[in-house]
Parts: sequence; structure tokens; C-alpha cells
Amino acid sequence: MKALVVYGSRYGTAAEIAEEIARVIKEEGIEVDLRDAKSVKDNDASLYDLVVVGSGIKMGKWTKESLKFLQKNKKSLASKKVAIFVSCGSANEEKSRPEGQEKYLDEVAQKNLMNPPIATGLFGSVYDPEAKHGLMYNFTMRFVKKELEEKGIDSTKRYDYRDWDEIRSWARSLAYQLKNEEPTT
Repeated sequence: MKALVVYGSRYGTAAEIAEEIARVIKEEGIEVDLRDAKSVKDNDASLYDLVVVGSGIKMGKWTKESLKFLQKNKKSLASKKVAIFVSCGSANEEKSRPEGQEKYLDEVAQKNLMNPPIATGLFGSVYDPEAKHGLMYNFTMRFVKKELEEKGIDSTKRYDYRDWDEIRSWARSLAYQLKNEEPTT
């Protein structure tokens, strides 16, 4: 059994999630290739039993490289077990999770896959007031900073909203599905 984990990441958050997903799947006895979507040129998805594709979300969009991978491999992915994930601010709060699920996972799957994915993962993001990533990022972070302050949260500190136990559990469930086993609890 062989799995491919492809990710698009602008600031490293989705890359770290993809690395952990690949590590956990490998730990479950499955051979794994981990690829940054920017470096994927002619990667043949047909060589894999499981393909996991993820992206960070910026300004409401997936990275173009991750979307291109899905589109380029649409036919070969139709006969594979496919899972998709995102790292986004919508996952940081319970009230915005349904919108994030629909917009960043359900709609992307519907537009870019022939069959529904076996799993979708909506994972949190990182707020880092020290990060310098360009005008648009800094502009967006001003709104996030204001929201944090309105909630009484110190906006001068870095916050990692990713639930690593949830991410590991999700990755293990993918491995179990690939091996056609039911997860043990």
C-alpha cells in the first residue's frame, strides 16, 4: 500500500499539518510520499492507493498549486481513495466551522473530484502577530487582531489553533480505511 500527501502552503501551517499526516500514515505501516504542490510537476497519482491533498486558505482560496493537482489528476483520482484537508481560520471557532466545511471542502471536492472524498479535514490555523508575509496578509491580520481584542484575547501573542490530536486521529482513520479495517477505539 502506498499513499501520497500533497499540500499547498503559503506560510507553513498546512505544510506542518501535511507532514504530521504523512508521519502518522507511515507509522501505520503504509509507504508515504510527501510533496509540496509547488514541486509536483508530473507526479502520477495513479501510482498510489490513497491520495491526500491539502491547502492553507488565504483570502478564501486554496493554493493554486493544490487545486491544479486535483484538476490535473481528476480522472486518475476517480479510482483512488482521496481525502482533502484545509488549514483555515474558519476552523478556529465552532460557529464558523460549517461555513468553512462547505466552502473550502465540500465545494472544492464537488468541483475538482469525480467522486466524493473518503474524508475531509477542517483544521485550525495559526495567528502570529510577528509574521511578515506581505501587504494582504498584514491587512487581513489587522481584522483578526481586532476580533481577538474584542474577545479579550491578547493579540500580541502567537496562537496555534490546530488540534494535533484531531489531525493525528484523522490521519489514522485514513490509514484504517486504506487497509479496509475499522478503527479501534
